[in-house]
Amino acid sequence: MFGSSLNQIPKELILPIVQRLRLASDKGYIMDRNIESYLKVYQVLSEEECIKTVKALEEKDSEFQTHQFYNSTAGTYHSYEHELSVAYSQIETKDLIMERIWNTLKKYIEELDMKGWFVSWDGFSEVRFNRYHTDTQMKLHCDHIHSMFDGQRKGIPTLSILGSLNNDYKGGELVFWDEKVVELKAGEIMIFPSNFLYPHEVKLVTEGTRYSFVSWAW
Repeated sequence: MFGSSLNQIPKELILPIVQRLRLASDKGYIMDRNIESYLKVYQVLSEEECIKTVKALEEKDSEFQTHQFYNSTAGTYHSYEHELSVAYSQIETKDLIMERIWNTLKKYIEELDMKGWFVSWDGFSEVRFNRYHTDTQMKLHCDHIHSMFDGQRKGIPTLSILGSLNNDYKGGELVFWDEKVVELKAGEIMIFPSNFLYPHEVKLVTEGTRYSFVSWAW
């Protein structure tokens, strides 16, 4: 079955991939096998830009809705207890954030130097803003997003982009693999692969409100 399927793939699609892999092999490229190496943090927004963004989101309070997870097996959406709220609000700094994401994705890929098999991305999703009031959280999950592909846009997310907008809250720790706490400060974004090897969660916020944003590249 697999042989017949591969034979149906046009050679012009296969050859460039094979050539890139051979080039990587010829150069002696060895992929880093430490999965933590693919968690990278960058400073992208100033304190003033973060404050301006948070103030704008506070004025968009009515646009925030309870977050829902998508169950691909059942084809349904559902929320859990203590669920955060999310919004796609159009605010003045949104284009700036999108621009900074584009530049940082480029830097991330260049730093990893994966010339053999991964050199770029096709696009990334509109920024979604996350709001965690006191006593809210995001349960453990991995970013294998289905709902962002509507038939015209096809693929799977390959990279997740998480950004922090404020520090004046308690709790709300970003945790990978049940034990690695990432202290993402206001203005920083983290990029990492969007797959089952990177389960993460946001612990319960115990005081204040935590603002962040997220996007996915494919």
